Amino acid sequence: MPELPEVETVCEAIKENIKSRDILKFNIFNPNLRWKIDKKINNNISNNHIDKIYRRGKYIILSFIHGSLLIHLGMTGVIKLLNNNNNKASKHDHFDIVFKNGNVLRYNDIRKFGSVHWAKDLKKHFLTKDLGVEPLSKDFNYKYLYKISKQKNVSIKNLIMDQKILTGVGNIYASESLYLSKIHPNKKSNQLTKKNHHELILSIKKVLKKAIKSGGTSLKDFKNIDGTPGYFKQKLLIYGKEYCQCGEKVKNIKINGRASFFCTLCQS
Repeated sequence: MPELPEVETVCEAIKENIKSRDILKFNIFNPNLRWKIDKKINNNISNNHIDKIYRRGKYIILSFIHGSLLIHLGMTGVIKLLNNNNNKASKHDHFDIVFKNGNVLRYNDIRKFGSVHWAKDLKKHFLTKDLGVEPLSKDFNYKYLYKISKQKNVSIKNLIMDQKILTGVGNIYASESLYLSKIHPNKKSNQLTKKNHHELILSIKKVLKKAIKSGGTSLKDFKNIDGTPGYFKQKLLIYGKEYCQCGEKVKNIKINGRASFFCTLCQS
């Protein structure tokens, strides 16, 4: 599933490549996604102007004066930029956002786990109202992480993947960040030292910034808006690796049902 860097990459690509923010209409080809696409979306965004395009957690947000359109890419969702609205929809295309200048943002999703929603108020919408702090913001700091981790008796990997605590960090980048911090993924959050907290915050920010700069990861089905894959996969340090840089064989255990790669020598 796309994580923060992939969604950030798509948001930036949309901002850079669409030549107009004036929307003509919203076309639905196949409404069947994780939640059925609401036909009323067209009434809300047609003949309207996008004020802002940004990311919140793992959601792409198109903000209007009277509300917002939320797009989640699910596991296989891809947004393509087309130059005109005469392109025939393919089997797995679900909707188009058609701009007045002829540009089109088309959403394709083979497995249909993505979704699109209209929200009058993001602070009240069921998908965004409980999202935690953004990991690249100033709000994600030692004071915040220390307070929460000391109140919990869960694995630190589960804690930093909890979207109500820290939004946007998924399995891949959690594993990479813990490796850089030299912290075992199963270590209890309330057992972290002061040094652990500081190093983990720095590592999460470093890993995410590096991944954004590299265009995301090519694991699974992620592709950039122009159809090219991200290439951060080639720079992963521990996730999916057979051996650690120290020469030790990488271990892979399940934590909350997710593959967790780590080195017994480098992480404690």
